[in-house]
Amino acid sequence: MKNIKLYTIVGVILVSSSLFTACETDFENPNNPTEDVVLGTKDGLFALATGIRQYYSVTALRQVIEAPGITTRELGVTNTFLNINELAKGGAELPSESGGITNPWTYLLKAKGMAESLIDGANTVELTSGTKSGLLAYGNLIKAMCLGSLIEMFEQVPIDNSADGAAVFSDRDAVLAECILLLEDARDMLASEPMSEDFESSVLWSDISLEKTINAFLSRYQLMAGNYEASIVSADAVLNSSDSTNSMWVYDANNENPIWNRTVNSADLNPQSNFGLTGDYLPEEGDGRLDFYLGADAGFANEDAGGQALSEMLGFFDSSTAPIPIYLPGEMMLNKAEAYARLNQLDNAVTQLNLVRQKTNDPLGVNANLPAWTGDESDVDAILEEIYINRGAELFLTGLRFADSKRFHPDFDVPLEANTTNERNRNYYPYPSTERENNPNTPDDPTI
Repeated sequence: MKNIKLYTIVGVILVSSSLFTACETDFENPNNPTEDVVLGTKDGLFALATGIRQYYSVTALRQVIEAPGITTRELGVTNTFLNINELAKGGAELPSESGGITNPWTYLLKAKGMAESLIDGANTVELTSGTKSGLLAYGNLIKAMCLGSLIEMFEQVPIDNSADGAAVFSDRDAVLAECILLLEDARDMLASEPMSEDFESSVLWSDISLEKTINAFLSRYQLMAGNYEASIVSADAVLNSSDSTNSMWVYDANNENPIWNRTVNSADLNPQSNFGLTGDYLPEEGDGRLDFYLGADAGFANEDAGGQALSEMLGFFDSSTAPIPIYLPGEMMLNKAEAYARLNQLDNAVTQLNLVRQKTNDPLGVNANLPAWTGDESDVDAILEEIYINRGAELFLTGLRFADSKRFHPDFDVPLEANTTNERNRNYYPYPSTERENNPNTPDDPTI
């Protein structure tokens, strides 16, 4: 793993600099390298790729999980900070000035811009074919991940950042199509030109399987786009891979687990008991995922934010250095279950559902240890509702609950007034006022 420490240090410097922001400054430091110099060498691109990993896993990932987690009741608010309380209340009065929506917009666009710079650089610098394919596939993956998260929070988003701040917005169908195209291109590049050892050891490290991760996100976005057969194919590519690597974001004393930092290490947020599921969606007694993710009773959320019962945080967020999965194996099984159900292949759907319910040997320890489902296997709606319950438990705090709620319950009547107990309190967030003030292409805000 040559030069990893060097690339990490340089990568952090790049992330901290103004090289990848849209803001202009009134001064120049002649001792700093220009962006052209940094992105004009292989070492500069390796440092940028390493910096992207650090920035996304610590800064952007928090936004992927936190805002949707509050909106869909996975997280309860225990502090009086205005931003997170505004998210908990939601409704038509959620202000566009709120940091709760400005932060995910800003940080994910920045991570996406860094990925775009990496892609541009890899297409410009003279590289070996395997190093180029590795960098391009990595850049495509990060860009697709950012776009996929943004389009579930906002009704429209820019596919490409713009240096002049006037980026063009695209709707959900177009953005998901771009995510799929980016990932298919990444998959095909690696198939035709396998990544070099130089890239793999210097940038990728040992805790990410790039091919499996690309296929996992392909399965996710194909499902969201309604391409069910393609979603199944991509999920199978993950589940049947001979590569046993579990792709993880890793942390250390200098780069701490961001969800631990917002829950265990602070008085801001705590997980809601029963994963925030209520009524007909409560997890079954004995579901092993309760003990995996949630600890002892931890009081209640603020009354103004709902007053829900809270639990101690466990799972992938119980320490400052706990690694977080980039995707979960159980998601692939649940993607297949949902895709089969929507294709009306109900026997196959129930088979995949039961693989999750009866799982006892999950490589990451997420085991439900439940018996086979005893519901009506001829009722597609009943099957889909059971899949929704299991996604709520299996994929707790992955950032997927918001998308799941809208996909499984599109007719849910979201109230215009602030609400702290409904399944979700928005369909999409308003656009941040900072974007509207600087980008004339910003669309009208959604009603709710």
